[in-house]
Amino acid sequence: MRITLLGVPGAGKGTQAEILSKRLNLPIVSTGNMLRAAVEAGSPLGMEVKDLIEHGEYVCDQIALELVRERLSQNDCHDGCILDGVPRTVVQADGLEEMGFHVDFCVRFDVPDEIIIHRLSQRRVCPACGDTYHLANNPSRVEGICNLCSTPLYIRADDKPETIARRLDVYHSRTAPLEHYYDERGCLKGIPSCGTVEETTALVLKAIGAQ
Repeated sequence: MRITLLGVPGAGKGTQAEILSKRLNLPIVSTGNMLRAAVEAGSPLGMEVKDLIEHGEYVCDQIALELVRERLSQNDCHDGCILDGVPRTVVQADGLEEMGFHVDFCVRFDVPDEIIIHRLSQRRVCPACGDTYHLANNPSRVEGICNLCSTPLYIRADDKPETIARRLDVYHSRTAPLEHYYDERGCLKGIPSCGTVEETTALVLKAIGAQ
């Protein structure tokens, strides 16, 4: 099964990807995670994309597709995977098709922008192990401290209010056209994502026939 997750930043794609990965035994291919890891490592790619990420912009289609192409060539992706953060443009969707990756389900998480801004402004991340928290929905046991490694948490640059607003603008102008792209192919599944994590997961599994 090949699934791609679509929705504005903060719609719950990463959370649902982790749950679906375990339920369906599929690896996650996350361009966002790969790019942030490159920035943290200070690699040439990381240096190239650092400013783009911090200002809520997309990396170029070529970089995104090359990252995905390399990841999809690994053995664990041969029987399917869950794409998180790609495609982000119609050009990237076409690129996936050209490399032989045909999406079975495009799951779109529907959340109003005002809820997204509130959600993301409360997200906290551990810089050491990458564990993610939310002040309201998933707080750490000790405020501001990672449960797993006791490292102080921080607000990602792309979760700051001014960057969130920019990321939403970019999504609506560049990624929203993918809804029509996948709807034409009969694989778009719209899921309301304003309820609990468990409720959203149940709706996704029902939509893709995997209950």
